[in-house]
Amino acid sequence: MMKLLFLFTALILSATAYAEEANDTTFNVKDKKIVVDVQDSKTIVKVYDNNGFQLLKTREMEYVNGQEVEQVYVGSPLIPTENLQNLKFRSYLPTIWYGYNYMGNKIGSTKNEGIYSRRSKSFEIGITPWSFALPFDKSNTLGLVGGVQLTWVHMCFDKNYAAGMQGDRLDFTKLDMKASGNNMNYGTLRIPLMLSLQHDYRSYCMNLGISAEVRTNGAYRFSPAAGSAAPNVPDAIRLNRFGLNLEYSFCFMGIYMGASMSLTPLYKTITNNKAYYTSIHMGINLPEMIRYFKSDKKK
Repeated sequence: MMKLLFLFTALILSATAYAEEANDTTFNVKDKKIVVDVQDSKTIVKVYDNNGFQLLKTREMEYVNGQEVEQVYVGSPLIPTENLQNLKFRSYLPTIWYGYNYMGNKIGSTKNEGIYSRRSKSFEIGITPWSFALPFDKSNTLGLVGGVQLTWVHMCFDKNYAAGMQGDRLDFTKLDMKASGNNMNYGTLRIPLMLSLQHDYRSYCMNLGISAEVRTNGAYRFSPAAGSAAPNVPDAIRLNRFGLNLEYSFCFMGIYMGASMSLTPLYKTITNNKAYYTSIHMGINLPEMIRYFKSDKKK
């Protein structure tokens, strides 16, 4: 009888060894710790993982005398409370990025007939000095993101043609010898506005939307072939001042990948050809990357 009493006492002590309070009872089921507490006429159950983090309740049942009370919680199930305390809806736009770009004679096209673009060595560099994020739901998974971006674009032309201006349109002249340099540089002020689908626990998001941009004129840089006479070329190329783009981006752990495709032409030629640019870019969201590695160190 004394042995049974001793064994029963030991079982009670082991069950309550990890309880949150003196009156709590704790059960270990697989890799979860279940804490049961009785407050007045209520019985409350909490669940923790093996690291001691409390798991989020999606539904809680309180059992009282003669009735049943149900409370429903909005959020993803079984997410550690520590992560939920830092759960925010973020813009995820890149702090800085580098993009490979090219121009086509149709939206999304790579063909350069009539616009005389060159994909080789064309690129853009951009920064996002300001951004915002507006969630649509309490779980912070869907919302609107946007910001202000500044870009510097280096766009190359076919070295067999020199660019000129006739009014507000470009006029290309065939060269006898291939030029050693033929490109333009211009800047933009871009304002993206996108729908964003986010999953904060894994720190990733997908964005889809549009952007409006204001452009400077292009600074034209032409270098003739060695031994050939330089044609009469302008110092600046008049570009369409305003533009509208389709935007898509994906961000994971602060690493940003995206694409922009112009829906309105960058410029027109005297032959009525239109130039549309596409840019594929990669960058980093510096605050998000720092946040991710800080949270990773805490685990």
